[in-house]
Amino acid sequence: MQYSLRFTVLILLAIAFQLLGCSEDPDTDTTSVEKVIAEPIPAKPTPEDTFAKLKTLFPKPILDGDFTTLGEVTASKTYLDFLTQEYRTGKSFKTLVDYLNVAKPDPERYKPFLKESIGKSNEEDIAIVHQLTLEYRCANVMLYQMMHDGNGENVLKAIFAVLEKKLSVLDEAPVKAWMEMHLPNQDQGKEFFTALEHFVTETEKKDALLIQEQFAQHGKDDGLLWLAVHNPALTAEILNNFTNTNVFLRWTEGNFFQHNP
Repeated sequence: MQYSLRFTVLILLAIAFQLLGCSEDPDTDTTSVEKVIAEPIPAKPTPEDTFAKLKTLFPKPILDGDFTTLGEVTASKTYLDFLTQEYRTGKSFKTLVDYLNVAKPDPERYKPFLKESIGKSNEEDIAIVHQLTLEYRCANVMLYQMMHDGNGENVLKAIFAVLEKKLSVLDEAPVKAWMEMHLPNQDQGKEFFTALEHFVTETEKKDALLIQEQFAQHGKDDGLLWLAVHNPALTAEILNNFTNTNVFLRWTEGNFFQHNP
């Protein structure tokens, strides 16, 4: 009995020493948990940090002949990560063009126009007029570029192309349904689209002035980079609609329909 008790004590002591030895095993990674706990949560990239990083990643001129570098900037992971966090849309997007298609329009841009044209407006009204505005702006740039390519023979061709583009958006189901609701007769439709043409031109002038202010404050290259950081929707339109930076620079001067070959 005494032998059995001593043996039991020895076994317990052996187990205790083994457990103590295991807890102090140098091969066991006891710092991993502490490291995870101590690891700081990555800070959300600020516009200033993103600008600095993009400028380091893309040191060459941003405003090259055909927007190649600006396209590379806006397709970079650094830019898209920033865009995803800074400008949440509620819908996923993988490119800047995708972002333009899902980004919510600024209601303050459209409310005054809608108040004058149809009275009280809601989100659907704003979305429809935003869609019309984007298509009309794209068509206007198409005309502007074709009129400034130095070939006067393209003017008539450009006018027909622009008319076709502007008319095609009216056949889209949401736009068509909206027009039937708010513009039931021909006179109302004519008045609305005459006012829309003027409104679109005014938005172009405001955006051209905004770009000029960026250029004046930061220079053309940094100004275009700041525009991408602060106004991704306008940057997406530039990349979508323009193919020639020289024509784009003329457009930013606000002389939209003057022919200056």
